[in-house]
Amino acid sequence: MKIPCGVIRDLLPLYVEDLASEETKQLLDEHLADCPDCREKLEELKQPATPEPDASEALRGVKKAIRRRRWQTALLAALLVFLPLFSLLARSIDKYALPWEKDLVRVESAEDGVLTLSYDGRVSAMESELCTDPDTGKTTLLLQGWSSRWNDRQTLTPERGILTFSDIPDCVFYGYGFRSPQKLLFGRSMNGGAIILPRLALGFYLLLSLAAAAVLGLLWLILRKKKAAPVLRALFFAALSYPIGHLLVKGTQTLSFFLPRDLAFILVAAAAIWGLMTLLWTILWRKWREKT
Repeated sequence: MKIPCGVIRDLLPLYVEDLASEETKQLLDEHLADCPDCREKLEELKQPATPEPDASEALRGVKKAIRRRRWQTALLAALLVFLPLFSLLARSIDKYALPWEKDLVRVESAEDGVLTLSYDGRVSAMESELCTDPDTGKTTLLLQGWSSRWNDRQTLTPERGILTFSDIPDCVFYGYGFRSPQKLLFGRSMNGGAIILPRLALGFYLLLSLAAAAVLGLLWLILRKKKAAPVLRALFFAALSYPIGHLLVKGTQTLSFFLPRDLAFILVAAAAIWGLMTLLWTILWRKWREKT
């Protein structure tokens, strides 16, 4: 007796699960030997079932994306607030040299092998350099007063700051002699004194970063569809961040008497700018992808 294919297909699940009786299996085997359509249906049933999509997993993915966007927005806002405040702080505490003015520094005494000097409230920091002439062995003490925008130059404190030196130099000058004349405070001038020059490294770093940004930007443009594009983009942003950080911290000034401090401020600003540019690129690129 020929069994209809519909009946056979109803029994195939039992056959696959090995739940049919021996007589049923024998009938199914005989039918399957002559029916390619039922054999095909049997092979489909033997294939592993495709798992249903996990709605909870999809929901977790959406929540994770929303959380990531919130963090990106919060970090972007923090950087936009941090950069102008940091720039204002860096410029406010940036030291500038005080030119000589009357009674800015006075020699109080030079006796018993101790030199005592005093300076008034216009000076927020006083630096000294002791120079020795290799030919004569004579010593020259260079003093330089510094102030900042935090320091109110119009208000003099009633007490003067005191400097003492255990070895009395042959002469004492006020002023590093760079862009302003020096003032002889003690002793006699020897060959015009000495001059302390500022460091020029900031200018070199600025030019180097601009050149690197130009080269990396061109490479990124040429290789924008290659695997190396993300790395080139990150390096380009890093190279471009340094001159922007320099502009925020030092303006157009490239000379520095305090190179480590100035360089540290510029690098902190550059790191924040790099993070800001990277975040902006990520957000704008995501929005562009969503529109297209």
